[in-house]
Amino acid sequence: VDRRATHAGMLPGFHRDRTPAGVVMTGAESGLAPQIASLLEVKHALGLPYVESGRHLAMFDAMCAERFPGQATVSREMAMAWSQARPGEHVNGQMRRITPVRQLAKHIAAQGIEAYVIPAGIPGRQVHYRPHLYTAGELRAIFDAADRIRATPYGGRRELIIPAMFRTIYCLGLRPGEARRLRRGDVDLTDGSIYIRESKGHKDRRVFLSDDLHAYLRGYDTAIEATQPGRAVFFPNRSGDPYNPSTIHCWFNELLETAGITTASGPPMRVYDLRHAHVVEVINRQARAGRDPQALIGYLSAHLGHVNTADTWYYFHLSAEFHPDLRAAANTGIEAMFPEAGHAI
Repeated sequence: VDRRATHAGMLPGFHRDRTPAGVVMTGAESGLAPQIASLLEVKHALGLPYVESGRHLAMFDAMCAERFPGQATVSREMAMAWSQARPGEHVNGQMRRITPVRQLAKHIAAQGIEAYVIPAGIPGRQVHYRPHLYTAGELRAIFDAADRIRATPYGGRRELIIPAMFRTIYCLGLRPGEARRLRRGDVDLTDGSIYIRESKGHKDRRVFLSDDLHAYLRGYDTAIEATQPGRAVFFPNRSGDPYNPSTIHCWFNELLETAGITTASGPPMRVYDLRHAHVVEVINRQARAGRDPQALIGYLSAHLGHVNTADTWYYFHLSAEFHPDLRAAANTGIEAMFPEAGHAI
């Protein structure tokens, strides 16, 4: 596989301190604080960042301090109060919020202390998203819209960052969070590679830039460095920090609206679908060239940061809808060997 192939013409109380290891406790609020600190120590000792889960535990601790002061184990009342769905909350978000509290109760129970473990059936089954597979015309319209972004008087260089970030996500198949959190020191514009740290599954990996993306990001780097010299973040906000996920989501919706791309039915289009579009394009390019797409499994699995190749096989099912020659690969017996893939593989 030519890792530098052109990318389809898309270029011209409980206080928390963030650390590379995750969230650590610097103070206590509820009676559960020592147990939460103990769980975080275990997770960090295993090399797990546990950042998002740590934030959920901090919020759980704050709720317990207010409503269940002094209680040193997880009771059913506490667990159920936390498990209640919030207005407008998606079941997947509810599940991410409940899981670390379930793990906390198991951690406490493993010490011989009675604790209520939230049953596995709560909050219900995770919803698996059906990704939108962008056509070449839709991708062109999205990036044309990105190139028309103008500066705002509110600070930040969105007119530089938006086209560069979304091209990076698509051209490299990155998860949006991986692009958002990129450090300047992890982007090697000399040899044309990016080092992805602490990705999903807690795997580091290196990905390589195509020649056109390499040239584009060098131009971007020069331009952004002129206004934010010595920055630590590759795509910095006006304070020099990574943008938050909601900002990236709003930007992408702005691009879709400008490009005139809508869906009459089905789930809304997401930034994450650019990652799916990248992988489908790589597989289909291999098929169009007359080469066996299944030979890509090992390469794609490493390139995408998958923990196992079952996640990578998922993309052959998506690609089969666009390329008839892939239907045989998609319908092999391998399908029965893995569960339905989630939306964030």
